[in-house]
Amino acid sequence: MARTMTTFGLILLAAFFLSLSGCTTKTPTTHPTAETLAAEQKAFDMVNAQRTAAGLSALVMDETLRAVARAHSEDMVNRAYFDHVNPDGKDSFQRMDAAGLNYMSAGENIAWNNTATPAETAVAGWLASPHHLANIMRAQFNHTGMGAATDGHGAYYFTQDFIGTDAKSGGEAVFDYGEPLAIAEN
Repeated sequence: MARTMTTFGLILLAAFFLSLSGCTTKTPTTHPTAETLAAEQKAFDMVNAQRTAAGLSALVMDETLRAVARAHSEDMVNRAYFDHVNPDGKDSFQRMDAAGLNYMSAGENIAWNNTATPAETAVAGWLASPHHLANIMRAQFNHTGMGAATDGHGAYYFTQDFIGTDAKSGGEAVFDYGEPLAIAEN
């Protein structure tokens, strides 16, 4: 009994010192909330509405690519950064490769906002930005993954990864991502 209490005490002491040092063991959640799932679906539907209105085929949601996009959004929340390249130096293409995705072309859009309509704001921002719009309207891209995460305080992070899987989709291979897009509401 004394040995168990000593071990338990040491674990509590270690946890206390880790919390004082600022170390955390946060890992991205793999279980999205109903709100983030709804935001992902809304953004996906809005992007496809723009593509089909322009005469392009709708993007197909790829669940592996969606997991990559969602994990990146969750990572940005959990490690407090906003960029295509994570603090470990991995970019979107390296994350896609690590997931075993095969593609001929790829791209990524990310957005952050704290508005009452997060999906609508993210997509509107992408559509207003020539570089982000180019990724959305790129005919070579035929699959996508839309991932959203929230910090629990009203801020939403979106990642949309795109891939083109058809070697005959036309044009040269494209590997591109737009500048990070952040919109804050006061």
